[in-house]
Amino acid sequence: MNYIVAERFPHSILDLTEGPFVSIYIPTSRANTEARDNSVRYKNQLKNVEIELGKVLAKKEFDALFTTLKDLGNDKDFWNNQLDGLGILAAKDQCVAFKLQREVKEFSSVSDSFYIKPLLNAYQTDDSYQILALNKNDFKLFEGNRYAIREIFLPPDEKKSFKEVVGAFYEEGNQSAITLGASGKTLFGGIGGSTRDEGAIDVEKYFRYVDRYVDENHSKKTELPLILATFTEYHAEFAKLSHNSYLMKEGIKKDPQSLSPDDLKAAAWDILEPLYYSSIEKLYSKFELAKSRENGSSDISEVARAALESRVDVLLINLDKIIPGKISANSERLLIEEANGDMLNDLALLALKQKAKVFVVPEDRMTAETGVMSIFRYSK
Repeated sequence: MNYIVAERFPHSILDLTEGPFVSIYIPTSRANTEARDNSVRYKNQLKNVEIELGKVLAKKEFDALFTTLKDLGNDKDFWNNQLDGLGILAAKDQCVAFKLQREVKEFSSVSDSFYIKPLLNAYQTDDSYQILALNKNDFKLFEGNRYAIREIFLPPDEKKSFKEVVGAFYEEGNQSAITLGASGKTLFGGIGGSTRDEGAIDVEKYFRYVDRYVDENHSKKTELPLILATFTEYHAEFAKLSHNSYLMKEGIKKDPQSLSPDDLKAAAWDILEPLYYSSIEKLYSKFELAKSRENGSSDISEVARAALESRVDVLLINLDKIIPGKISANSERLLIEEANGDMLNDLALLALKQKAKVFVVPEDRMTAETGVMSIFRYSK
């Protein structure tokens, strides 16, 4: 059995029904000089996993699963390329690694369900974004959230150079000449215009190529907000020609080459923070309205029953709160209190499998003491 590195979450490994299910989380460093520290943290957690797996698996099954987990710990190439956190989910014949753009607490478990709250928190899109750092003859693409940012690798055989685009790109349609800046030069000239600036026309061709490349290869796949970072005078014109429905109206109006990744992250969060908290507040308002109509609840037992019946539409859970125990659909008691496990995590798994929208929020943003708030698709 080999491991894979997943790009997105949820992942099909959650559909496995035969455990035990292994979950491992560690904070990691992006620096290659700390690759050994990353693997040491992982191996320390793996010691706990080895003990727990030995209690529940026969030798043949143990060897098949644990060998893959052990091999992962010795893969130097893997540990040389990390982000800010790492999540590992493994069971039976599958092992999936998630490289995360935010730090996670060290944690490991061998249980009858995967522990996914850190992954939900890392991958939920409300605070995630992409940045298109653009100048007139080159571009870079970044993906980040309020905690971290990384440059997206663009394969050289996919990303065309300015010269390649100008030499091969098809000039579309008639357009009016547009004058920008104190120089009065035409940035984008129309076909047949008398004051055409050939250099500016080439820039337009290149911008159109960049717009389509990013839209088709990234935005349509990730469905993340796209923030444009470029000179002030390019923003309006790029917006006019763009067909990317994820491009935000507000952008970063500076030379992107003068900004470090951390500068880009800070500028992006200045744009997105009000929208993020506004969306959370709207969810809270919808919850209160739904609860008043008996179509929402903060009672974990009631929400668990609704999840089993595929009635959960929206679920918010407290990232930092743990309710020991598990939710079992195959016993007389739905909620089973025990020292291990986390009922909120089980609830998130149930809701995800029923295609609900699941959000993990920090404790200071969760208004319900129970740690759960849910809006139902319909009331019984």
